[in-house]
Amino acid sequence: MDLAEMFQDRRSQAMLGGSILFMFIFPVYFAMVPGLVGLDDVSSTGPSGKWTVSFIEETMTQSETTESLSDDDSEESIFTITEEMIGDGNNLASVTITIECQDQGGAAPGTNNGVDAASDLAGVSGELSDQNDGGNCGNGIAASMSWTLIDGYDGADYEAIGTESEIRSSWMESDSGRGEWLVDLTADVQDDAGGAFGFFESDDQTYDITWTAVVFSISMEPVVEIEDPTTA
Repeated sequence: MDLAEMFQDRRSQAMLGGSILFMFIFPVYFAMVPGLVGLDDVSSTGPSGKWTVSFIEETMTQSETTESLSDDDSEESIFTITEEMIGDGNNLASVTITIECQDQGGAAPGTNNGVDAASDLAGVSGELSDQNDGGNCGNGIAASMSWTLIDGYDGADYEAIGTESEIRSSWMESDSGRGEWLVDLTADVQDDAGGAFGFFESDDQTYDITWTAVVFSISMEPVVEIEDPTTA
């Protein structure tokens, strides 16, 4: 049976017509899809349009408690962040350290043990500034320092217009923050009145140190704008 004989009956002719129609409609449909969902210009950087941008956060924490420290004793705390810890497709948003203490010992009324803390970020990638902080142990958190790796990041959803690639790249932190975050703390242990007969002398002090790194990934969904038929 040759090709002409094969398409003599109506069923074969209908199948052939349907196939030809599908060949035309299929590419036209997918060419129209970006416009249907508000993504108009398709380029090498992806479709352009209005997007809802969301952030999916994860936290990495490291906690430790120092040994008992006497007045002016120092202790180093190191928090290491590697590319493997952050993971592919994720970004580092911020790093925070808190130093907590509850006053220990018998210092005179109205006085508290405390701490002084200073960072050393020589081992961390990127242009980050060192910080210092300090305080007493009467309120729980005696010292706290925080670094934001991406300006303007707050983790809140928002809407943006542009290509997917452009929007994602605006939240990249260029590999900053990798390496060893180091903070040196110095104990401030009160010894009022020279520790008269040991009555006002404080016992040594311990400190609870917590490092927190916030890592996030980006989720983007096109905004579908449906026209109100009553105003059309």
